[in-house]
Amino acid sequence: MGEGEREIRAPMPPLASSRRWAVILSPIGVIALGFAVQRLAGLAMGAWAWIPTMLVFWCAVASLIRWGSRGNPARLWLRRPTGSGLWSVLALGVGLVSVRELVLGWHVLRSPTLVVLWLGFGLLNPWLEEGYWRGLLIDATRDWPWGLGVVYSTVLFALSHPFIWGVHSAALRHPAVLIGLGLAGGVWGMAYWRTGSLRWTIAGHACANLFGLSVPVLLNLYVPGGLR
Repeated sequence: MGEGEREIRAPMPPLASSRRWAVILSPIGVIALGFAVQRLAGLAMGAWAWIPTMLVFWCAVASLIRWGSRGNPARLWLRRPTGSGLWSVLALGVGLVSVRELVLGWHVLRSPTLVVLWLGFGLLNPWLEEGYWRGLLIDATRDWPWGLGVVYSTVLFALSHPFIWGVHSAALRHPAVLIGLGLAGGVWGMAYWRTGSLRWTIAGHACANLFGLSVPVLLNLYVPGGLR
């Protein structure tokens, strides 16, 4: 294995075994916490419970990234991609697939408040989700054979959506969502695995959130045609 390949496969310094396993198992707690907040906040706020849930989710994953990584993860995760540029193109392309939903549903963005929430969520959420689901989890599982860490992070990323956001969002609890999220998460996971960079997975995730009208979907103001 050459020097360049070693750099891609082990971008972060190794963690102690107990801390590494705490990171690997942390999605169970993150999903359970998100589900509980959605249920409790939803008693008073209905679909708007996504806001306190998202704030708790962001704080949880940011704390896990800080606690479970070493060195400077932002510097390493955001470095220039190495290897084939195909994975960077695919990482962005997966997000651009959602342009169709923006074309069909842009009219739901009627109020300034909704537009601000849509833009703020779409631009901020990908940094934390990619840092957690791809960066932290895949780094913690890089010694697993055959890229199983990518599969592990992808499955939990996909499941987190119906179990957390699908509590109130009709679209995000639809079974077909798991397929789309699994495909997107798998491409983003492989892109990070092969390039050692989250630059284009963050960009692709942002496109998916924005073009896919994530906030209107969370509020049931827009439900993609295939998920009705």
